[in-house]
Amino acid sequence: MRYTARPSAHFAHPLPNIAPDVAMRNLLKAGIRRFVTPDSRHPIGDKHATVIAVSVQKGGVGKTTTTVNLASALARHHDKRVLLIDLDPQGHVTTALSAQVRPGGGALSRVLTDEQTTDEVMDVVTATDIPNLSVTPFDANLGSAEDLMGTRIGKEFLLRDALRVTRTHYDFIVIDCPPNLGNLTLNGLCAADQVLIPCDPSPLAVKGVDAVVQTITRIASRLNPDIDVLGILMTRVDGRNRKLNDTVTDKIRETYGDVMLPVSIGIDTQLAKAQVDGQDIFTFAPTSRAAKQYRELADLIVAS
Repeated sequence: MRYTARPSAHFAHPLPNIAPDVAMRNLLKAGIRRFVTPDSRHPIGDKHATVIAVSVQKGGVGKTTTTVNLASALARHHDKRVLLIDLDPQGHVTTALSAQVRPGGGALSRVLTDEQTTDEVMDVVTATDIPNLSVTPFDANLGSAEDLMGTRIGKEFLLRDALRVTRTHYDFIVIDCPPNLGNLTLNGLCAADQVLIPCDPSPLAVKGVDAVVQTITRIASRLNPDIDVLGILMTRVDGRNRKLNDTVTDKIRETYGDVMLPVSIGIDTQLAKAQVDGQDIFTFAPTSRAAKQYRELADLIVAS
C-alpha cells in the first residue's frame, strides 16, 4: 500500500501523514520482496526429507562406501525416496555406482556458484537402476567451486537454500562430504539435520572424530542450531584385531558415550569388489556380511 502526505478527495478519511523517508523505505521493502519471492516453477512436494551428512576429516575410513550403501539400503529395503548428493570433488559416489547411474543430470557446482540461477538441486539429479534412488552425478567443477562459493553472500547456506523445495520430494537426502573442512563440507553440515561419522579402529581415526565433533559443535552454536550427531559408526572392523578394536572403541565410548552406534561395519572384500564393479553391495553381493550390516544401519536410522 502506498501512502501520501496529502489525502485524496476520493477517500472519506485522510490517510496518515508519513515522512517522505519512511514512505520511501516502505516502497523499497515492497520492491525487494518482489525480487526475493521464491521461484514458483517447482511444486512443493508432500515430504520433508531428513538430511544426513556423512562426514569425517580423514580419508580411508569407508566414508563414501557408507554413504552409498546406506542410501541404497534406505531406498531398497525401506521403500524410501532417497537423494544421494556427491559433494566430494573426487566423485567417488559416481565411481562406486558407475554401472547403476543413468545418463543425465547436471552440474551441482553451477547451482552452488551461479548467482543468477534459480535451479534447485532436484534440477541436476539423475536416476539410478536402484529403485527410489537418485544421485547428483560426478561434477569435475566442484573443486573450483570451493573458492567461488567463498565469494557469495551467505556462502554457508548455498546448499541448504538449493534444497528448500528439493527436500519436499524425498524422504532422505544423504550427503557425501569431502574429507576436509572447506566450503563444500561446511555447506553439507549447514544443510544437515544429522551427521553420521564413520571411524575405523585406528588412533588417527579417533582424532578425525574429535575434529568433526568440534566442527559440528561450532556450527550448532553459530550457523545451524538444528544439527545433531546421528552417531559414530565403526567401519573396517577387523575381527582378528580384537585388542586394537576394543582400545579404540573404549576411547570413543569414554569420550562420546551413547553416540557410538550399536551397529558396526566389518572388513569385507565384497565391498571393494562391488566398487570395482560399480554396484552397490545389495546388487553385487546381497547375502554378504556387509550387506547385512548396512541393512541393519538403515533399520536403525529409520526406527530412530
